[in-house]
Amino acid sequence: MISSLWLLRGAAAEDFSEKIDPQVRARFGKVESVHVTVLCRTQLLDMPDGFARFCSEYASRDRAELREAVMARLKTIAVNGEQDAVLKAARSAKAERHWIVNAVTLQLPPHMLEKIAALDEVKYIYAGFAGLPPQRRDRISEVIVPAERGPFSVKDRNVPWNLSAIGAPRVWAGKKNVGEGVVVAMLESGVDYTHPDLRQNLWTNPGETPDNGKDDDGNGLVDDYYGYNFRTGSCEVGARTAKHHHGTMTAGIVAGDGSGGTITGVAPRARLMLLSGAGVYAFQYALEHGADVLSMSFSIPNLGNGRGLWRLMSEQAVCAGLVLVSGCGNFQQSAEIPEQIRIPEGIPCVIGAGGVDRSMQVPGFCSLGPVEWGTVKFYGDYPLSKGLIKPDVCAFPGPGYPQLGPAGEDYISNRRGNSFSAPHVAGVAALMLSAAPGLPAWRMQELMEATAKDAGPDGKDCRTGAGLIDAWAAVSAAEAAAERQ
Repeated sequence: MISSLWLLRGAAAEDFSEKIDPQVRARFGKVESVHVTVLCRTQLLDMPDGFARFCSEYASRDRAELREAVMARLKTIAVNGEQDAVLKAARSAKAERHWIVNAVTLQLPPHMLEKIAALDEVKYIYAGFAGLPPQRRDRISEVIVPAERGPFSVKDRNVPWNLSAIGAPRVWAGKKNVGEGVVVAMLESGVDYTHPDLRQNLWTNPGETPDNGKDDDGNGLVDDYYGYNFRTGSCEVGARTAKHHHGTMTAGIVAGDGSGGTITGVAPRARLMLLSGAGVYAFQYALEHGADVLSMSFSIPNLGNGRGLWRLMSEQAVCAGLVLVSGCGNFQQSAEIPEQIRIPEGIPCVIGAGGVDRSMQVPGFCSLGPVEWGTVKFYGDYPLSKGLIKPDVCAFPGPGYPQLGPAGEDYISNRRGNSFSAPHVAGVAALMLSAAPGLPAWRMQELMEATAKDAGPDGKDCRTGAGLIDAWAAVSAAEAAAERQ
């Protein structure tokens, strides 16, 4: 009945329906309410070219200054009254408000969507971001007591070939740079933070007292000492079962310090912030709590126009100083099928990490570009005929080098996937920011691509991107850029 009424409303309704995503309209007549994210009209960046203009205008600004200014602007936009207008029209006070994009997520009956779409304050109505579950009164499984550590050393520790191949040990020795002072947020399924090679590299929330059952810092989250699990509503961010060991391996490639005898981390003195679930809240948490890099080893398919919502969120996060890295996936079909590189790795400002094996060949599972943006609402800047070249750079997806093992097994070496390429790149970004903390976040991608070792045809291509990351060259380029800034 609702669907039929919609079609009979005439030209005015048709105009408003253009502001409602097809994935939302497809639910009409099937459900009593639809989970939607209503994007408000005012945003930091105009789509599609606002990000490029921002980067050009603020290329010489310090990253910390940009973070403060951009976050303040984003939060000001979010309280400009547009979100209130949506909630008033929806007659709902129950909604999740966002500031990384000026938007609200809520449940609406289908017959209310036309009314919301008609508001001048509304730009578009997407299928909803993942919602927040109720908070659980969990406890952190183990509170790590920090230990005194001397200068980092590789003495009596194994340095595996993958780290040597990207030049990380040369940076440690030649530049005395092991990622000190940089926080890498891991958006993962859980991390065994009690692992000997990780336990001394954990970020901790300075405003939170662990396991006291209180929200000490007033951010709305209880006991978020090492980060937060937005998927379960819990302060516990550990790897609960072997199924969740994926995050332990990726965290180890970023910052495993070799306490068990083998150094697995590209940046073995970086700090790890541990996050799970609900991308929009993880982005906001990472920014508000000082993360420098966000490592993502997941792929979201079939978002349709929702890809644009993720792209806007990512671009505004990068403007605010967060370096975004994502593995390019394990969905290789053929170079003519652009859908195999998904979200977030298919977003232009997200550093997409592809894979090569030890002989510099692309394994048969690694996703290939290009990525099509021509059909995505508000973008259209990379049509299939001139698709976005992805990956951006490549690293080693495994198997064949040590990764952190599950409980009772220090190291394993039989896992593969571009999930493990991404943390190599995130680790190099940490080394770059340790050397040049003031560079804007988008410069990490530019400099990584400029210094990568070509692994295929001359120039950037849709199999290996700009080539294998080169930590020494990338850090050197970051240092030189910082001197000129």
